[in-house]
Amino acid sequence: MRGRRLSLTILLLVAATSVRAQPRAAVPTFRTPVLDASGVIRWQDTGQEVALFGANYVLPSASDYRAAGYLGLDRKRMIDEDMAHFARMGWDGMRLTFWGDWENSDREGNLIPNEHLDLMDYLIARARERGIYMLFSPIQTYNAGWPDALADSAFPGFSRHYSRGELGTDPQAIAAQANYLRQVLEHVNPYTATALKDEPSILFIELVNEPSHHSEDVTGSVRYIDTLAAAVRATGCTKLLFYNVSQDFKIAESIRKSTVRGITFGWYPTGLVSGHELAGNYLRTVDAYPDMLRPELSGMPRIVYEFDSADMLTGYMYPAMARTFRTGGMQLAVMFAYDMLGTASRNLGWQTHYLNLVYTPRKAISAVIAAEAMRRLPRGTSYGAYPGNTRFGDFRVSYEENLGELVAPDVFLHAGSTRSAPADLARLTRIAGYGSSPIVTYEGLGTYFLDKVRNGVWRLEVYPDAVAVEDPFASPSPDRIVTRAIYRMWPMRIRLPDLGDAYHVQTVALGLTSPRRAEGGSFAVRPGVYVLSRTGGIDAASLPSPVPHVGFAEFRGPAPDVIGTQVVASARPEHLSGRPIEIAARVVDMSAPDSVTLSIRATGTGPFRQYRMAAAGAYDYRATIPPGDLSEGAYEYAITVRQGRQSITFPDGVAGRAWDWDFHGRTFWKTNVVDAGTPVRLLVPAEDVARLVFTRIGDDGRSGIFRLLGSRRTGAPVLHFERPVANGRSPDDYTMSLVVDGRVASRRETISRARGLTLALRGLGARQVLHVTLVEEDGTSWSAPLVVDSTRKERFLSLADFKTARAANLPLGYPGQWNYWTGPANGRGGSGDRLKPENIERLQLSLRRDAGPRATPGTYGVEIESVTLTLTPAKHTPSTQ
Repeated sequence: MRGRRLSLTILLLVAATSVRAQPRAAVPTFRTPVLDASGVIRWQDTGQEVALFGANYVLPSASDYRAAGYLGLDRKRMIDEDMAHFARMGWDGMRLTFWGDWENSDREGNLIPNEHLDLMDYLIARARERGIYMLFSPIQTYNAGWPDALADSAFPGFSRHYSRGELGTDPQAIAAQANYLRQVLEHVNPYTATALKDEPSILFIELVNEPSHHSEDVTGSVRYIDTLAAAVRATGCTKLLFYNVSQDFKIAESIRKSTVRGITFGWYPTGLVSGHELAGNYLRTVDAYPDMLRPELSGMPRIVYEFDSADMLTGYMYPAMARTFRTGGMQLAVMFAYDMLGTASRNLGWQTHYLNLVYTPRKAISAVIAAEAMRRLPRGTSYGAYPGNTRFGDFRVSYEENLGELVAPDVFLHAGSTRSAPADLARLTRIAGYGSSPIVTYEGLGTYFLDKVRNGVWRLEVYPDAVAVEDPFASPSPDRIVTRAIYRMWPMRIRLPDLGDAYHVQTVALGLTSPRRAEGGSFAVRPGVYVLSRTGGIDAASLPSPVPHVGFAEFRGPAPDVIGTQVVASARPEHLSGRPIEIAARVVDMSAPDSVTLSIRATGTGPFRQYRMAAAGAYDYRATIPPGDLSEGAYEYAITVRQGRQSITFPDGVAGRAWDWDFHGRTFWKTNVVDAGTPVRLLVPAEDVARLVFTRIGDDGRSGIFRLLGSRRTGAPVLHFERPVANGRSPDDYTMSLVVDGRVASRRETISRARGLTLALRGLGARQVLHVTLVEEDGTSWSAPLVVDSTRKERFLSLADFKTARAANLPLGYPGQWNYWTGPANGRGGSGDRLKPENIERLQLSLRRDAGPRATPGTYGVEIESVTLTLTPAKHTPSTQ
């Protein structure tokens, strides 16, 4: 077994490196944009609207530059890989996010040539070869040392010497910026022999990233904007200029009075830096971005310089966001920020962002779909509110299926398994997917692309399996792998009338092979590039690539995974007694195990019971424990994986089996078996504190207004939650939100017995009003007020007490607060509607300024021990409260 694995590893290492050397393609012809009288950017040659999509790319600068260094990687090779991915995904836009104001200038703004500048030059040249249009953002303002080098005082640039606020007001700081802009634009790229001011692939220049606006000083703001614009124009540069508006929309007046025509928006509707992957349905948060449609912004060309569904890996958010961008008239949208292939296994660049073609396949395909949405959706069209807007044009998004898709006559894209398919498969020219569809059945966990070369000939490209082993949004580390890319072989069945069921398969990326026959439309595939043909014997070297700016044999995959076996368990937190109990796990390795065994026992005592875990697709295994085997109580379990003669038991990863006499594992996964009438725990302070989300009132959104304390009665942790007060004032609403759908789902079989909430708590004063809200998956919310005093009690709220209400849209998006409140979903909330316990997704607790006495710090709020959903006991009727 070890010898076979070693041979496979060597083969794949050779394959992964051999496909990287690609001849330089001819430089594409770049088109020129012009601005029409109504403020719409159009291509000069055709008059068509410009509509571009892509991502920020930051490798030459700041934290991404250092991330590559932590792993000792060749940065130029990384650029080659990532620009190939941009082209493979059909992206035609990129933002050059360059920290020249920190790393490539002195205090007076003189340009300093160094490796950062050289890498930017190289990036422009390689992106240019791939046909990618760029937005150049040369002044970032934020500390280039964030987050790992904040103590570094060696940055020479002017932004280290002036605060963000001073950049827009201090005459010396403004002079330094103007000097720097002139010099960086006149800099001649040695890889293209072209000055940046004349670079045809750079369409737009954003003068300064997220400036500290001084919107109250219109005259001074106009003078600042125009000074920067004049510095650009003094070089002879004629590119369209843009200035940020979304940091403070009051700056719009100053922009209108300046010589700059374009405005830039940022949009992070799910907030930033949650510290963990977000759960729940966030489609309501992207119904609209009303600030894009402010009347004072009409007639101004607009682009999105940064966006993301931060801390999420879904297949549906990006297409839905692109829909809203087109409604708002956006003509370029670039996600922040693409994770380099070399570091993406660790999400080492930006903790809250994670997007890479290989390592986040579902999200990557959703970004492929979003690029098509930018091109295909008409500008300015509204698609209504959720859930009525989940279909728009040929696109569809689904929270329930974790799916985004484009089903068009010529193109079929799906970010998740789907039953959809175009009506006429003969018209298809392009397919890309993650998961299976009626056209492609595939068990692997990587992306795949099918592109038609000509009648009866298709190019297939398959990427490695991306298998998550840790939460990618926790604190990053060079030593922490969060996603593994594994080169496994899986069967793939393709149903295309153009190929038939017995088509020929030739491997290209690993060296052209003799054709083999598919059987019943199926063949075994591992990552690489293939030619599929009806007749066979195709000379792939003579074929044109059907993918623009990508070589026919080009394949950019990571080095093969050699980590060894890992197990990730995914049991429900609770199981019902007297029913079958299913425990699932993901066994991650380069090859399938010989056996997987679950060992479970009552926590802390007794022998383990063993149950065989059966394969349930790809890396997933499941064991079903028969009804009656486990009585009510707390349980701990381990999973043993056998390969040949070797057995390893997890989660400790120790040699041996859990039932061996000398087993010495000390760590176990936990679960509980409960009676059908046991209350459902919705809030457990000690377990939930890291996942609580609050109304943003400070820079970090928390600012010391909650903490864990020991209960005065039991010593158990309680959550101290108080209304924030500053200078005698407090916010109108201060809400704490927690996603609880996992706990609700574990009890879905009996959740219909829910009759109310029980809260164990006390108030901080004599009369405190706590608003308790239950939010369903579609955002429809139900709320009831609870008056408490300083005595610790258990209070009960009947579900009949909850009335349709608003919920706080948490986590709050950035920038600003355009949608703090969420009302009932479209069509909900009328007479006859009721709270559906099985659909509860979030619990929210709110303290509001309109209730109770005037607050002083520390006097208004609650201390909460627990919140439970109370069920009617089996064989009993509810008592009257």
